Amino acid sequence: MNYKYSNTERWRKKAWGSLFNVFTGILPLGLSLYLHGRVESFIVFGSGVIFLLGLWQMIHYYKMPERNYVCLEDDVLDIRVGIADPNTRLTDEEVHRIQKMDDVISIKLDKGEEENIYLENLSDEDAVSLIDELKYQYGNRMHTSGHSA
Repeated sequence: MNYKYSNTERWRKKAWGSLFNVFTGILPLGLSLYLHGRVESFIVFGSGVIFLLGLWQMIHYYKMPERNYVCLEDDVLDIRVGIADPNTRLTDEEVHRIQKMDDVISIKLDKGEEENIYLENLSDEDAVSLIDELKYQYGNRMHTSGHSA
């Protein structure tokens, strides 16, 4: 089962916030031209990098609702971690314990590491479905508190 990011409004706000980074990349160029009438090459390079990173981040956030956040297959759990991080792929044998606390599902691994699934990134229906699916797939390793999703 695939669970996509939801809360489109949140991702659009983040995308518009990234637009600030795009304009921040252009600002040093304009200031340098205005104050000195010329632009140093390191300012052009730095501004270009900031501009491109901001543009990439803006597009990434805008397309978040199209991406899968959690994928549950037979013996594998895939979690999209972040903008630059690769997906975390957990096999059934690696998962030691799964604990749901408020709006976070914490997955403790045999290696001692921990991965989190933030339910605020899912729709209410998907959050309930994911919890039910985790209970079914992981059985007694899945523990929930009395709080709702």
